[in-house]
Amino acid sequence: MATKAELTGALDVLIRETQRIGERFSDDEWVMAAEEAGWTNKQVLAHIAAVGSVVVPMIGGMASAPAGSDLGANVNVDAMNAQLVAARAGKSVGELVDEVAASYGGVIEYLRTAPDALLERRATVGGYAEMTISDITMQMVALHGLAHLYHAASRFG
Repeated sequence: MATKAELTGALDVLIRETQRIGERFSDDEWVMAAEEAGWTNKQVLAHIAAVGSVVVPMIGGMASAPAGSDLGANVNVDAMNAQLVAARAGKSVGELVDEVAASYGGVIEYLRTAPDALLERRATVGGYAEMTISDITMQMVALHGLAHLYHAASRFG
């Protein structure tokens, strides 16, 4: 099970790397196609920012879900992502970087005070079956965001 310290540490890395990459890419690089089909690098950044805004409600949903239920069963992830990214279309790169810092900073504070029993509870969300909430959060949030950043950063000097 991922500990609070591991989760908050990973989210701190996500914030720092977003800031570093936000400063490093040129305007031309931000509008280039990303490895994710159909998205630009800026849209990937908008996706990362958007995920930060739904983490705390997602954890609450996992915690209150009846045992054996799949929170991802009735969710069209592609449609949800498209909506969240579109809602940020008018934001600048700097604003998206600031949103990442603010939203994930809020997640860090939430996790620091979350009861251990909450993070130890098991849940299922799509392919993440009967895992602890802490492990789902580590994989779906921290590692997912870092993977997106890595893909983008590995393409440019």
